[in-house]
Amino acid sequence: MIVDIDPYDGKGQVFLMIYKQFGKTGKMVSALGFGGMRFLQEDYATQEGKEKCAELLVKANELGVNYFDTAPAYCGGRSEEIFGMAFPKMKKQFYVSTKSRLSDDPDADAVQRRIEASLKKMGLEKIHFYNMWCILNLEQYERIMRAGGPYEGALRAKDAGLIEHICFSAHCDGRDVEKIVKDGGFEGVTLGYNVINANYREQGMQAAYSGGLGVVTMNSLGGGVIPGHPEHFQFLKKIAMTISSRRHYAIMRAIRQLASCFQACRP
Repeated sequence: MIVDIDPYDGKGQVFLMIYKQFGKTGKMVSALGFGGMRFLQEDYATQEGKEKCAELLVKANELGVNYFDTAPAYCGGRSEEIFGMAFPKMKKQFYVSTKSRLSDDPDADAVQRRIEASLKKMGLEKIHFYNMWCILNLEQYERIMRAGGPYEGALRAKDAGLIEHICFSAHCDGRDVEKIVKDGGFEGVTLGYNVINANYREQGMQAAYSGGLGVVTMNSLGGGVIPGHPEHFQFLKKIAMTISSRRHYAIMRAIRQLASCFQACRP
């Protein structure tokens, strides 16, 4: 784990970002990523609004975020376009993750066309993490992996240097995720994981870590259900305070000390 601190942003603010190894890819990604699914419709419907959305990505990158996730169908097909507007303005390193869905791209040729379209929309020469998207069950997985299927298209694109790492995203149960992981075809997984479904997915999560895959969690707040119903989740605060209060205090004290040092050294 690497901690990067931007000591001074011109406004007297101190920023900290944690970076972690993404599986065995050799890439260090920010602990906090930026998902491109939930831009407001009233924003991405206009050019001015899309520019506003793009500035959010640029600002996130300024603050240390280097993992940006999108998909061809997000935001009415405009999310990748917004990402493409933002990337040329980013001054720090970034990685992009995007996807192909079996229902849209059922074979290898369709996936290759999809990858070329995504590259064009985002103005990139290569995609860092390419996902077989939204696997719901093992039947879908087997269709993706069959000869001439979507996975083969991703392999061709990787051989051509258009993508770097083949990953998958899943909404299936933990046992199915474990099966997919153990088959060994992927370098990373994006997995819906939160306090509501943790028991349902935990087996898959542990298998991914044990197998050396990079792991991204999505829907960490349950699509807004958790913060929208705080009365049902008060127990989380109690658990967090009981387990980590001492460690949290020590970390915050160290951060304050570092901030004080940076402020004192600031010209």
